Formats: sequence, structure tokens, C-alpha cells
Amino acid sequence: MTAIDATAGSVTLDHGPIAALEWPAMTMGFSANPKILKDIAVGDRVAFELDWDGKAGVVTQIAKTGTTKP
Repeated sequence: MTAIDATAGSVTLDHGPIAALEWPAMTMGFSANPKILKDIAVGDRVAFELDWDGKAGVVTQIAKTGTTKP
């Protein structure tokens, strides 16, 4: 996780490849319900689920899996 704004409901993730969308690894911002962002912080490693409508993505679930080293 590289950035989070729970008030605005946005999160920036440095994610690996997403084969279902034919995306390479990249850093990308997504919207998310602020309620699901309350237990994560910048630097956390997370697993997430994404709803993609062809133009924009919304993170529908996110969970901490660890913390990256600075």
C-alpha cells in the first residue's frame, strides 16, 4: 500500500500482475468504501478484491497480510 485517504475513500496500491484483466504489475489508485480502509496503513501488504467496470476500479475487500520493511 503506497497511499490511503480514508476520508476521500481512495487507496493507491502497488500490485502484482492481475491476469484476469491482463494487467502487468503497477502502482494504481482505486476508490474504496472508507469503512474497509480503517484497519490498514501505508506500508501494509494487503490482499484485495476489485470490481472493475472497464473504466474504473473499486476495491470491495481489503485485508492486511503483513508490513513491508522501510
